[in-house]
Amino acid sequence: MNPLFAVRDCLRDKQLASAAEIAACVQVSASVVEDMLAHWVQRGLVERIDAQGGTCSSGSCGSCGQCGTRKTAAALYQWRGLQAAAASPAKAPVLMLRSA
Repeated sequence: MNPLFAVRDCLRDKQLASAAEIAACVQVSASVVEDMLAHWVQRGLVERIDAQGGTCSSGSCGSCGQCGTRKTAAALYQWRGLQAAAASPAKAPVLMLRSA
């Protein structure tokens, strides 16, 4: 099975897990899992939750500093699913109109 889809399936089964837990499930390194989770975060199917309980939609896994910590081990990932991704206004294209 493709490791990207194995990460997806593992998180769908668990609903909420750390990168380390998913890495153990799919038997790849946590850093590889974090890269794959960033893909799913970008697609709107996974939500990253930092240690303080806030969410991060950057998919940067702590490297941006938005969540207040650079420790990725404290982050949890939650499966959102297709309905949440489709309903996410952040993923919808924005059309800017100019008045003449």
